[in-house]
Amino acid sequence: MLNDRGFVFDPASGETFQLNATGLRIVRLLQSGLDHDATLAQVIAEFEVDENTAQRDFSDFVENAARMGWRTEA
Repeated sequence: MLNDRGFVFDPASGETFQLNATGLRIVRLLQSGLDHDATLAQVIAEFEVDENTAQRDFSDFVENAARMGWRTEA
């Protein structure tokens, strides 16, 4: 469960998380059906971040999400 402010509740574990604006945007883009490459390109354009930094941070985010059992593939 995810609200518009980036608050995440995992009913299976009872854990809660707070996403920052970038994390929330990544999740929303992935939920909209964009693949990882398109999502990364959109994040680079919207947040005016260099490609290397964006790639590293995006990969870390997706790996952490997968480790917690969140689905990150469209």
